[in-house]
Amino acid sequence: MEVEQIRRIYEAMDANGFSNIELELGEDNKIRIQLDVPPVVTYTGEALPVFADEANGPVRTQVEIRSDKVGFFSFADRQLKVGDRIKKGEILGSIKGISFQDRVKCSLDGVIASVEVEPGLIVDYGRLLFVVNID
Repeated sequence: MEVEQIRRIYEAMDANGFSNIELELGEDNKIRIQLDVPPVVTYTGEALPVFADEANGPVRTQVEIRSDKVGFFSFADRQLKVGDRIKKGEILGSIKGISFQDRVKCSLDGVIASVEVEPGLIVDYGRLLFVVNID
């Protein structure tokens, strides 16, 4: 991969609100790009799109919250459950490793659609923790 290609990927990530990307280029070749500063998504005041599914009704926009570390998971102030309302920046839990403790935050306001983790569980990099319906 050439430097110009990497620069274009970086710019596309920044423009579209992605903070990291991992590519597999064959069995033994992997590359992971992570922005130093998470991109800022500007809310224009317009409603988020809701798509209609004739059989199941409206489909909500969802965000997956995944682990970016390996360690033991614990909830923050309260153990979250489906239906709990969360706010942007709220600390949902933490992942504790040998030499670190990393907080898990939500990037948008929403409602917990599913909880995929329990306290004390060892989580791997990329493990799904929560699914959030965006307001």
